[in-house]
Formats: sequence, C-alpha cells, structure tokens
Amino acid sequence: IERFRNELKLARKISHRHVCRMYDLSEAEGMPFITMEYISGEDLKSLIKRAGQISVGKAINLIQQILEGLVEAHRLGVIHRDLKPQNIMVDMDGNAKITDFGIARSTKTKGLTGPGIIIGTPEYMSPEQVEGKPVDQRSDLYSLGIILYELVTGKLPFEGDTPLSVAVKHKTEEPRAPQEINALIPKDLNRVILKCMAKDKKERYQNAKELLSDLKKIEEGVPTTQKFIPEKKIRTSRQLTLRLEPKKIIMPVLIVLASAMLIFAFLKIIPKRKLVSEVDDKPSLAVMYFENNTGDQNLDHWRKALSDLLISDLSQSRYLRVLSGEKLYNILEKMSLIEANSYSSDDLKEVAQRGEVGNILVGQYAMAGGTFRISVMLQNAQTGETFGSIPVQGEGEESIFAMVDELTTKIKSNFQLTSEEIAGDIDEAADTLTTSSPDAYRYYSEGIKFFNKGDYANSIAMMEMAVGLDSEFAMAYRNLSVAYKNLGYGTEAKTRLQLAYDLSESVSEKERFLIQGLFFSQSEGTFSKAIAAYNQLLRLYPTDEIGSANLGMIYVDLEEWDKAIEVLEVNRRVKDESVQPYISLSAAYAGKGQFKKANEVFKSYLSDVADNASIRFSLAQNYISQGEIELVDTETTRIFTLDPSHYRNALLKGDLAFYRGDLDVVESEYLKLLETTEPAVHHMGFMRLAQFYMLQGKFSDAESYFQQGVELSEMLNEKGQQAWYQTNLAYLYLRSKKFTLALDECTKGLEKAVEAEDLDRQRRLLHIEGIIQVAMNSIDEAEQTAVELKTLIDLGLKKNAERYYEHLQGKIIEAKGNFSSATEFFKTAVSLLPAGDDSTEWAGMLHFSLASAYQKTADFSKARKEYEKILEMTTGRFYCGDLFASSLYYLGLVELGAGNNRLAMDYFKRYLDLFANTDQVLSEVADARDQIK
Repeated sequence: IERFRNELKLARKISHRHVCRMYDLSEAEGMPFITMEYISGEDLKSLIKRAGQISVGKAINLIQQILEGLVEAHRLGVIHRDLKPQNIMVDMDGNAKITDFGIARSTKTKGLTGPGIIIGTPEYMSPEQVEGKPVDQRSDLYSLGIILYELVTGKLPFEGDTPLSVAVKHKTEEPRAPQEINALIPKDLNRVILKCMAKDKKERYQNAKELLSDLKKIEEGVPTTQKFIPEKKIRTSRQLTLRLEPKKIIMPVLIVLASAMLIFAFLKIIPKRKLVSEVDDKPSLAVMYFENNTGDQNLDHWRKALSDLLISDLSQSRYLRVLSGEKLYNILEKMSLIEANSYSSDDLKEVAQRGEVGNILVGQYAMAGGTFRISVMLQNAQTGETFGSIPVQGEGEESIFAMVDELTTKIKSNFQLTSEEIAGDIDEAADTLTTSSPDAYRYYSEGIKFFNKGDYANSIAMMEMAVGLDSEFAMAYRNLSVAYKNLGYGTEAKTRLQLAYDLSESVSEKERFLIQGLFFSQSEGTFSKAIAAYNQLLRLYPTDEIGSANLGMIYVDLEEWDKAIEVLEVNRRVKDESVQPYISLSAAYAGKGQFKKANEVFKSYLSDVADNASIRFSLAQNYISQGEIELVDTETTRIFTLDPSHYRNALLKGDLAFYRGDLDVVESEYLKLLETTEPAVHHMGFMRLAQFYMLQGKFSDAESYFQQGVELSEMLNEKGQQAWYQTNLAYLYLRSKKFTLALDECTKGLEKAVEAEDLDRQRRLLHIEGIIQVAMNSIDEAEQTAVELKTLIDLGLKKNAERYYEHLQGKIIEAKGNFSSATEFFKTAVSLLPAGDDSTEWAGMLHFSLASAYQKTADFSKARKEYEKILEMTTGRFYCGDLFASSLYYLGLVELGAGNNRLAMDYFKRYLDLFANTDQVLSEVADARDQIK
C-alpha cells in the first residue's frame, strides 16, 4: 500500500496522457504487484482514432507485443480483466505496453468480489464477465480478440446505446466476421479473431502462448503497410461495475445519512387533480420527450436529451415554471411511458395533472440529408388547444444547441412575454449550460437517467464518458461529485467537485451558484460562502429545490433549526420528490423538540408524493428514538415489502433489537452490513458493531471494528472518516485507561481532520484530548487544550459547539475538587444540546458527567434524573453504550443510598447482564457482584 501511495504521488505529477490510470486498491483483488509504466507516447485508442486504422501487419505486430506482456502476467497468476486499447500504451518507437492493472486479480489468492459482480469495460468484456462468473486467462484473450478486431476493421464488434446493452450482446449475439468488413484480412487471421471471441471459453485459445504462436505464423505472409479504412464511429469507453443476481441486474442504491452532502433519489408521484401551481402564478410547462421521426434508431437518445436540454434552457427564466426532468421521468415511469415514442391526448393530460402544470410541449425531430429539423407544439393541458407551433432547423447534430436557444426564445413569445422581458430574462446559451459536444451531452443525459434511479455506479460510468469527451463539462463534474459521495467515495467526490468549481465561472448563474454552494459546503470554515451562494440562487429562483435542500442541510448541521425549517418547508410545499430534504426537515423539528411535527414531515411525503421505503425507514427511526416501538412494526413490514433486499432492512432490524436488548439478533443483523460492497454501508456496520460491543464492555472487539474502519478509510483516502474512527478509538482507550494510546489517536485524528478541513471533528478531538489530559491529571495541558478548543469554536458558525468547551471546563474544575462549580458548567453544556439530543454524539457523556457531579455533591435526586435520561436513550445508545451500562451501576448505588434495596439490586443485575463478560478489570463489576451476594 505504501509503495502504491508513493507511485501515485509521482503519477499525479506527470501528464495523465502518458501514465496508466490509477484505481483505488479497494478495487484490486489479491494483486501480487501493481504495474506503473511511465511512457512517452499515446494509448492505443488514441492511435486508432488519429490514424484512422492500423494496417493488418502492424496490428498483428502490436498484438504480439501485448501478448508477450500477457504471457508474463499469466505466468505470475495475474488476470488483467480490463484489457482495452485505452490500457495499452504505445511509445514513440511503436512498442506496446500493457498498463493499468487496477482491477487485476490473482488466480493464486481468493478475490474480494464474490459471484454476481461484473467488473470491466462493456465493449471489451468476455461473456463470463457479463454473467458475473469467475474468470481466468481466457477472458483476457477474449478481450484481446476484440482489440485485434477493432484494429483491423476500425469497428467494435458490439455497440449499443448503454453500457449494459453492449455487455449483454457479448453474451447473446455473434459478431460479424471481420473479413466481411475488411476484405484485406487473411482467412487465417479472421479465424484467429473469431476463435479468441468464442462465447464458450473452452473453444478459445487456452493460453496466450497458443495465440502468440498462431499470430507469428500469420505475420510472415502479411504486408505491414497495406490497410483498409472503412467508415467508422469511435466510441469512448469507461469502466463499468455492476452487481448481478441470477438472471437480473440489481442496481446499487445507497441512501446516505443526513450528514452527507447531497442525495437525490427521485421517486414516484401520486396523481393530483389540479393544473394550477400552488407555488406561484407563473405559466407552467412540461416538456415531453420528443418523437424520433428520422427512421434511425441510433438517434433515439435525442428523445430524452432534447427534452432535458430544453428544460435546462427554459428553467433559467424568471417568468416560467418548468417541470424538472427528474419529475417528468418519474411521471412517465409511473405511467409506463418511458419508451413511448408518442403520447395520446389522455397521456398528456395525465402528465399535466401529475406534474401540476398548465401547459404541455410536444415535439419531434427529423433528418433530411444533413439537415436536422425540430418542431414543437404548445398545448393547453386542460383543453388540448394548441397555442403555438414552432419549427427550427440546422445542419447536423452539432446545431442542436443553437436550435434549442432559438426554440427557448420563441416559446417565451408564445407565453406572451414582452420583448423587453425576453431581452432582460436570464438566458445563457444551451451549450454554456451543458456542453457543446452532442456526444458528451448524450452520455450526460444517460448519466442523469441512471442518477435519478439511484443507480450511481452506472451514472458515474456515463458521466465519466461525458467529461472524457468534454473536459470542461462543469455540471457533469458536479453530478459525478454527488454520485461518488453517495457511494461513499468522498475523495473522488472532492476531486470532481474541484473540477466543477474551477469551471464554474463559465456556466450560467444558476449552475454557478449550485456548483459554488456545494463546493463551499464541504467545510464549516466556508459555510458562510455556501450560504451566500444558495441565497443568491434562491433570490433568482425562490422555489429551486436543490438550492433550498442544500441550504437547509447546512442550517441543520449548524443546529439553526428555525432557519432550516423556513428553507426546507419550500421543498415540502412544492412536493419535492427527493428524500433528503424531508430527512433534514424532520431533523430540524426534532432538534426543537417538536417530535410530532418531525413525524408529520415523513407522513406528508407518503401522502403527497409517494410511498417510499427510505421515508418509511426514517419514520421508523423516529419512532425508535421517541420510544414508540409499537409503531415501528407497522413501518417495518411495509419497508420490507417495498424493498426487500436493501441493506437498510438489516440496519433497522439491528437497531430495533439494540433498543429491545435482543443482543443475539443485533450482532447477526449488523454483520449483514459488511456483506455489501458499498464503503458507506461498511462504515455503518463497523460503527454499529463497535458500539454494540462497547455496550457489553468488550472493548477489544470494539477496537477491532474501529481499526478496520481506519484501514478502510486509509485505503479510500477518506481523511474525515478516518478522523471519526480515531476520535472513537481515543475515547475507547480513555475508558480502558490506556492514556498514551488515547492521546496518540487524538494526534493522528487531528492531523486527518485538519487535512479534511473538518472543523467540527477538530473540535471534538480537542475536546476528548482535554478529557484524557484531565484523567492523566495533566491539568495545565488540559487548560491549554481548552483555550485551543475555544478558539476553534469561535472560528466556526456552529455556536452550540460551545457545549464541548463548557464540558471540558467542568472536567478541569471537577479535577480540582470544586464539584459545585463543575456542576454548573455541566448544566450549561447539557443545555446546549439539541432538544432531540438522543442521537447527538457525546450527549450521553455530557449527561453522565452531570449525573456524576450531582452524585458527588450528594444531590441524589438530580443524579437519579440524569442517569435515568441516559437509560431513556434509544438510538442514543449507539453512541454511548458503555455509559448506558455504567448508568445502571451508578443508579444502583443511588437507590442503595436512598434505602431502595430491591430497586438497587435490580439495577446491579441489569448492569451485570451487560458487563458480566467485559474484557476490562473493573471495580464496578466486582462491587455489583458483591452487592447482589
């Protein structure tokens, strides 16, 4: 791993074009080595594109060089699994080198991915890869056959509109014989290529040496310069990773916790019988998918892409309200009209009713020679009356963006906007909003489709293709950032967001504010800039759902509940289909202690938008946190019915069992979280299992899971996540009285938190560091740490973070023997917790310190109340399991002192039920046993 990191640092200093691409080690499967070639030249894909086509003789020569590398790799037991022209570098002397063993695997060790995983690039996949079956060296030879096919014909054997459709063809379709495309291909070479590409791997060459031997014989009779250049289409590929179950594809869906930057998993809409917007009186419009009248299925992608482009362009206007592409997609999906090429009048009326718009735009496009023609009609949704018919035309697909701009202006005129209003309206050019490349926009449009379905892996594949064709496609980088974040790849997300931000001055105002708002919301230190960007956006577009959702999340993070509610209620009012705004709004009401309203937020989604497993899951979590367990079962049944295979089911079962004390069920359900492939879900599993063991005093087991979290975070280069684990390790070592180890974790965690620009995590690490110093009786150091903590609090916007400083001050004063003054500091710290503090990190610690201080001043009644608050915690037990158990013991002492012996014995027994098998030597355990005797 260390060698990999050093090589990666060097690679980043060299032009991307001249080095092999790097992948996370999490994608590697037992590799004995990683190939890092620094070659001055170009990849084979670029060479094909630049030269038109390679001569047959040259192609054979290049393939032989590649085979020599494969022979060595296979000898070492390494399967490449992603052989494609982009992963073959050709130097200035014409020598070919295989690069990018990023997803290679060893045949000598067990791989990390199990059955049902597709990994590779669709255009070059073997049939067994498509099926997610085990692969061996014959899979590499299949990919090499495709490369040779492309070299000598200028075409790929299988093409399609989506990566998935291409992948399926490898399994189901026979390739056209290469000799039919290029008559200069010798019969023997034609035979060799088709043998490499046999569907059944038993019918292929069984090893690279066999293929190399045949090619050497063929090479002797082939001219090296003769070549045939057919008309061809170059396609850009990206790596595709999918999960399969038998006979069907399961798209990865990940609902990120409320602390995530952004998640837009768009859902289905319930029909509403109204055509007038409840939000404003602007003319409202749904832009339907276009009808393809070209007769060319290869142009079908413009059906949705034209609609998306026009929606983006029209949505800039201050005078129109346009149904978003996401909402339109969900309506059409609900009506089973996604693939429909045209719509009936009843279809259009129902779309308008569901989307709550008053007008419909229907359009079609056709080709005549090189001329691309688009025509649209505007209709009143209720009457069906046409009030505008607009034709435009241009030369080729490259003219589409200019035609969309022309359509936008003419559409506004049909809505009776004056020439002054049109001239003064916001109307950036369509290619400025997106890209000037039709092919890049095609992939972008496909990526948005996958994104809206929650299929972030395929969305990333499409978006990466888009930016590969247009490296200045700002909004594609932004969407890549969100998709990577939702899958738990924060570093990748940050890299893409930086690229989007660097390009944000060249996009429209709306897109610029969206990009800059997201960029500055990565750190509390720049929250003020993010807030300013989103406020500017909302001044222009008051009902913009993304802007209000993201601004609301910032306010929730800052615990400014009223501001969050004001902003997020906009999303509820416009019936936003995204899940995250409702999660944030519910959290804001809970933060104010308004639990009934917090529940009503989710109920309003279920009644006004759609039935949704994620919303029901969040509602069930609310019920658990509020102790309304009888209501959880109803939601649980519905959740499992809606989405039976989702990881959240194991999470909910485990959490419910945690609250009920059914510890055997807790462990088995949380372990299921580690069976997934998504890093974010693994983090949930590590955290839950660690806290489960803390509840039982099994600190060594908890330490193991925290350490695994650190290792995963290091592998993914997730510094903020690593700092979180190290905070918890510091606390664990504090409780184990391993103070040196505890301080070491604080130091390492602070370093990572600073690198991640995570101000809140820095504060929490300083807070725990000060408490460790107090436990070591290093009071002077603790006081200095308190000063540093106060400075960090004052630097940030989260004023309630003052509770950490107040708590540390209380611990310092308590150590000096002034229990009464310490109690006041602890009371202040507790008062700064949210009203719904059950799940707030360290809430249990603050209550425990206050209870202990009351006990030391012999105020047993108040001590009892504070300890009982910890026992009343539900989801809060996930963050203070050890203190939950300890509270049982100390409540036993309180009741014993009050003469309530029977109640005291009950508390001691409950304590021992949890801590009887602790791996710590604790006087409390021995005392509890003695008391029961």
